[in-house]
Amino acid sequence: MMTGTLRFVDIETGAWQLVTTQGSYQLLFSSPPRDLKSLEGRTVQVKGNVRRDLMSTSMVGTILEVESIHAQS
Repeated sequence: MMTGTLRFVDIETGAWQLVTTQGSYQLLFSSPPRDLKSLEGRTVQVKGNVRRDLMSTSMVGTILEVESIHAQS
């Protein structure tokens, strides 16, 4: 589980980024939650797998394949 700030990066078609104290991650969703935009700028907890075998043209961080995401209370 990782905790950080969710950001939308307006580059190319757009990318979702998780900014943590350990670094930045580009979030990869198989099915993004409907309320994802409402979480922008908030502190969130993300459960997922770091994918060092994948790359992105956005280059906003290491790829993090998301299993779940929710706002931290």
